[in-house]
Amino acid sequence: MALATFGFVEAASAAKAKKPTITIWVDSTRVPQVKAYEKAHPTVKIAMNIYNGNANGSGTLQSKIALDNRVGNGWPDIVFSEENNDAASLASPQFNYPAVLNKGLVSKKILGGYAAGTLAGCTVNGKVYCLRNDLAMNVLFYNSALMTQFGYTVPTTWQGWQTLGEQVATQHPGYIVGSVGDNWDDDIYLWPSECHVDDVVKTDTIDINAADPNCTRATQLIDPLIKDGAVTTDSVFSSTFGTTYNNKILMMVGPAWYGQYLFPGLVTKGDLAVADPLSWGSGPTVTGEVGGGLWFMSSHVTGATKTLTASILTWLSTSYGSQGISPGYPAYVADETPWIAGQQASGLYSNQIAPVFAKAATEVWSGWSPVPWSTDSVFGSTVVTGLNSGSTMTSQLAGFASQLADFAQSDGYTVVTTP
Repeated sequence: MALATFGFVEAASAAKAKKPTITIWVDSTRVPQVKAYEKAHPTVKIAMNIYNGNANGSGTLQSKIALDNRVGNGWPDIVFSEENNDAASLASPQFNYPAVLNKGLVSKKILGGYAAGTLAGCTVNGKVYCLRNDLAMNVLFYNSALMTQFGYTVPTTWQGWQTLGEQVATQHPGYIVGSVGDNWDDDIYLWPSECHVDDVVKTDTIDINAADPNCTRATQLIDPLIKDGAVTTDSVFSSTFGTTYNNKILMMVGPAWYGQYLFPGLVTKGDLAVADPLSWGSGPTVTGEVGGGLWFMSSHVTGATKTLTASILTWLSTSYGSQGISPGYPAYVADETPWIAGQQASGLYSNQIAPVFAKAATEVWSGWSPVPWSTDSVFGSTVVTGLNSGSTMTSQLAGFASQLADFAQSDGYTVVTTP
């Protein structure tokens, strides 16, 4: 009997020792979400690695996967990417990394629970390769106390935004209405202007046109404000931005996550407000988005571990235990109402953000396509670099488009320029 008992304990110990460890790569912002999973599932073994999230098209993730492919092991089981183009990149034959989720790994019910269009950037040729973390649609943030103090009215159009910016430059120098100092600012200004530099019109054909009037109308609007100082070329995450612009941001177009992630400490609590995306005065209002983030599962996960890994991926992407502590507006519809309630309860905002966020989430222009390269990193190396050297945005458009065309052609796309 004793021997039988000993054998049972030994077998149980062996089974426990063989319990798989799930490796998850995330950026620092997503660390609390992974820790929340660990707390809720203490029997699951997680090995978490923190990296830069592939931010701004750094290529860190691609380099990691390429190395793993060469040696035949080491792929992370789950990875988070800040780069919304990564589904197109990682699913390409060059990397062949992500698992196909809509072939039984993730239920139709879960996939159907996402906001309409949310998984479009995760879908390549009908295969869903990732789950979206949050929506990052751009809205107009503004300081409601300053608006009242200065006697200004919140603009509804880009032209009104520029007019007010010129007034600010003259009447309240030192205050700003926007910034163009980060790689993703093409998503903030060119995307909502329906600028055709990233529009995949067919599977292997992309429209890249620097002379597109929709591009130049945006840059020609911004250039005078940069010259006047109403739009800064400082990065919003530079070491001096907080001290320079503390309570001096009158307005700023930016993604939904700016509210919780950027503005605390820059705007007095209770003074931050949001307004609908700016329009161009005619046609339907559209906006862009910055990030949002994608959760991928490795196609190299095998056996019984596949089910566990898929369940972790789903929990991180859709459970309010994860999304409730994420700074972004949840892409999974069931999480949106409690997330909004938490934001309002924080006391940060002076108005109701729910209707603004809900409307803006449906207005992201579809002509800015997910592609295997990072449009943002090209914008940073051309336009932002040029601005830091004293050039104008308009003068940098041709170089921006030229580099995009080089990337597109190297990836097998035919480049067209439509009027």
